[in-house]
Amino acid sequence: MSFSIVDSPLDLKTISKILNQESAITHRAGDRISPARTPSKEDVWTISSPLSHLDPLQDHLQWIHEQLEPHTSYLAELSRTGFLRVYIGFTFSQVQNNFRIPAAFIRFLGSINALIDMFILQDSGGDLPET
Repeated sequence: MSFSIVDSPLDLKTISKILNQESAITHRAGDRISPARTPSKEDVWTISSPLSHLDPLQDHLQWIHEQLEPHTSYLAELSRTGFLRVYIGFTFSQVQNNFRIPAAFIRFLGSINALIDMFILQDSGGDLPET
């Protein structure tokens, strides 16, 4: 799970300092994030949950919320010109699975005008048909 701010130009150092996230991952417009991807069209500032990918989604949501909530006003201001995005990616490995995103987290994201970008994969392990 991660949270990104996308815009050009971004003052990446100032964002990291204000949000108290000195270890944020940053890319400038024109940078290649990976060899297989095209160069970024905009500056990108990102923090990712340090929790294990096996930890419950709820724990990742709580971590992101704790990092960002003290900075709601600043993030809301950034959203006037930039694009704020929460990325949630996970893999289901059983026939039936579910996830929950608490209303408080949805309200928080709404208050900073952030988009939820969700990717869901099913890993059938060869036992189940792909859906």
